[in-house]
Formats: sequence, structure tokens, C-alpha cells
Amino acid sequence: MKNKYQWYCLLVIMSLFFIPLSGYADEWGFITIPNGKPIRIGLGSMLSGDYASMGIDIKNGAEMAVLEKKSILGHPVILQAEDDGCGGPTSVAIAEKMCNNPLLVGVVGYMCSGGSKPASDVHNKYKVLMISPSSTAMELTSRGIPVFFRTCWNDATQARCAADFVIKKKWKKIVVLHDKSDYGQSLAHDFTNHISKNGLKILATEGLTRGDKDFAPILTKIKFMRPELIYFGGMAAEGVLLARQMKRVGIRAYFMSDDGCYTAKDFIQAGGRATNGCYVTYAKKPDAQWVKRFESCYGPCQTFSPQAYDATNILLEAVTQVAKKQTDGSLIIGKKALRDKVAGIQYKGITGKIAFNSHGDRTGSVVVIYKVVEENGKRFFKQLPL
Repeated sequence: MKNKYQWYCLLVIMSLFFIPLSGYADEWGFITIPNGKPIRIGLGSMLSGDYASMGIDIKNGAEMAVLEKKSILGHPVILQAEDDGCGGPTSVAIAEKMCNNPLLVGVVGYMCSGGSKPASDVHNKYKVLMISPSSTAMELTSRGIPVFFRTCWNDATQARCAADFVIKKKWKKIVVLHDKSDYGQSLAHDFTNHISKNGLKILATEGLTRGDKDFAPILTKIKFMRPELIYFGGMAAEGVLLARQMKRVGIRAYFMSDDGCYTAKDFIQAGGRATNGCYVTYAKKPDAQWVKRFESCYGPCQTFSPQAYDATNILLEAVTQVAKKQTDGSLIIGKKALRDKVAGIQYKGITGKIAFNSHGDRTGSVVVIYKVVEENGKRFFKQLPL
């Protein structure tokens, strides 16, 4: 009996050497990519509707990174792009769909803060990584969601940059508008706080509705306040209408907005001469050689394609380092290991050095001021000196 027991113990000990070490390594579980199956990178972005130009630009940035990578450990990499509608319900539905795809390793997205917020709850439930290139609302990284990261900046950084510029310009009579979204309201709130702390006067704060086309009633009311500046937290579809309709009703104030209006197609081209002299906040321009390569494939770079390209490459790099190839050709990827690899990454991207703090915010983000100028018959965003 004793010999039989000793033999049994020996078999148990020997069997441990044949169980993959990855089987003990991850508290969140594993993604298994069978032999011959592709690795899927998810993407949530607005691919139709008013903000499609920005959303397709994001998709193009992610697609470029995937096409350059091609494969990881013998498995092809493919992009699964979904139209998130820049909103909560659609983003949640897409999150459920993608988080339940066994071949999906993470998502680049979602495009808008109003979509990323509820979608991040779904991702956290399934412990599926998400890296947004464009969702800037502060609360996204203050909610303790460990699977959320972003390669863009947060609204506090952007709003502070705008407010500091206004203070430097000594504009004292300011009206703040927003589009009632998580994104727009967050910017308006942070901008107002910073302005107020420095003794400047906010004449009024008003919300308008995404999708509306006629802002004459609200602008007419504002006209009699004689503002020096109208600051708008929102997207280009409404921002360009505000810039045009301000001129129409006779408001002579400056117009200033955020990265949502940093799009040559939907703001400058759509607004024409009415956009001359308008200000927007956005990151420093990305690597010039990358822009040249991107535009040779997809046409003019709009807004967040550089951040989407970097986000996708960070996810691909993390998968490359974490994935363990098995004897049958399959890959095993620990979910927590993948998350931790992203959290600790030091990545040199085309938008600059990328690292994340403990909340998932990109550290060292730099936002600058751009002005729409017309020179030699061309109208464009010109970066102002830091």
C-alpha cells in the first residue's frame, strides 16, 4: 500500500510539469486563439452620421497599424470595426458583442466619452482591455475601471490650455456653450472653473442639442451680452454651424472650441471664411513622416487617426509580449497579464512618448492652441507658439 501511495504521489508531481505554466498565471482568465485562427482587434468608432469623418479617420489609423503588423506568432491579425454611433446604447451593444468574441484580445475605442463610459462597465465585467484614442472626459479615469486606457488627453488638460490662452488674451466677457454630452459638458465645466478662479466673468452658460441646425435663438440672446469670446464644448457638426451663424446674427466675438472641431473637412471646409480666426485645442502635430505615409493611403489626416494608430500598436505590442504559443499551434493570452503589460508600457509612438498613470491616463500629454488662418489662398489650422 505504501509503495502504491508513493507511486501515486510521483505521478501527480510529474503531471505538474506538463501543465502549461500559463494555466497558473492569470487571475482574470485567458484568451485562447486556436491554431489557424486570427487574432481580432476590435474597434468602436462612428462610421456613419454627422461625425463619420472623424470616426472613419480613427478606423483608418487603427487599420494602418494592423496592416503593418500582419501577424503575431503565426496568427494573422485582423481589425473588427463596428459603428458605435458616438453614443451609449450602441457602444454598450457593441461592447457585449465584442467582449463575447473568444478571438478578440482588446478594443480600440470607443470614439466618444458618452459611449466609452457605459461600455467600460461591460469591458470591466468581462475583463477585456480597451484603449480609447479619443474619449477625453475626466470621469472615465476616475471610476476605478482597471481595463480602460487612453492615448489622448483628458478634458482637464485641454480645458486648462484653452483657459490659460483666454487669460493671456485678457478677454473678460465670455459665454460658454456645450452640446449636453458627457464630453461637451466636461469641457465646459473645467473651462469655466479655471476661468472663474482667475477672476474672469462668465456671462452665461447654455446647452444646445446635438443634431440641431438652427442656433439663431440662442445666439440672438447672446448677442445682446456683447461677449468677447464664445467657448464651445462639443463636436464639429454643431461647432461649424455656430461659427457661421455667429457671423449671420452679427456677433463679433471670437470663437473657440476643442479637439471635436479639429477637422479640416467638417470645420474649415464646411465653414469656409466664417472659420477664419477661430481657435481650437488639440495635440501637437504627430510625426511628419507618418502623416505622409498615412495620407498617401487614406487622404488628409483629420483628428484622432494618430492616437488610434498608437493605441492599436500598444495593444499589438502587449499581445506579442504576453502570448504563449502552445505545442498545438494555439496561443494563450492571460487577460490580467495583457492589462498589466499595457499599464506598464513605455512606448515611443508617432504622437510622442506614451506611458500611463495608475488611472489609465496618458502621462505628459501636451495640448496646444491652433488658429484657423488663410495664407496664399489656403485655409488651415496653424499651431500657435507654446
